[in-house]
Amino acid sequence: MIQLPEIKVDFEEERHIYTLGGFKLPSVTQIMEPMSLILYATVPDNTLNTAADRGTRVHEQVSNYVLYGIEETDDDTEPYVHAFLDFQRDFNPTWLASEYRCYHKTMRYAGTIDLIGYIDPDDDSGVDVVDLKCTAAFHSVMLATQIGAYAEALKSHGVPVRNRYGLQLLNTGKYRFERVDDGYKTFLHSMAIYNAMAAERRA
Repeated sequence: MIQLPEIKVDFEEERHIYTLGGFKLPSVTQIMEPMSLILYATVPDNTLNTAADRGTRVHEQVSNYVLYGIEETDDDTEPYVHAFLDFQRDFNPTWLASEYRCYHKTMRYAGTIDLIGYIDPDDDSGVDVVDLKCTAAFHSVMLATQIGAYAEALKSHGVPVRNRYGLQLLNTGKYRFERVDDGYKTFLHSMAIYNAMAAERRA
């Protein structure tokens, strides 16, 4: 079983800022912002803010269960957490980490990986990376792009990656769990746009 390295990257939660040795690193979410803007352009801000707050709490509650075995929910998060517990019973995965902060050693971006472990038994080929979503739709391109970025960040620290998965938790208490493609090339396109606009702002 792979031993995950202890990666030193600082995170300021309130402003969602990652720093490494005092230098600010762009997050995967920030780099993918143009994709998110296109996807959610017609959704009202209050709807997005409500969903984001609920999603944050679901992630915290899932992480508390994975790390400490604590089952806790709010009224609006209960079906999502129960969906995760059903997934847990159905697949019986082995988890190595939850909410694992990481950065890419050469590309210098950072992010927090929802879950790392083994969906199937460890076969020495690498870990499985899982991203949780509480969205109403399963956005496979967005998932592939985001998880591809996380996987490459892990690999830059010498951690081999076996599979990439999206786990969609639904307000019906059901879940959708699928392997996704490696979307790292799409992420690199997004990063090129991010870097170009950062240079434009500095000019």
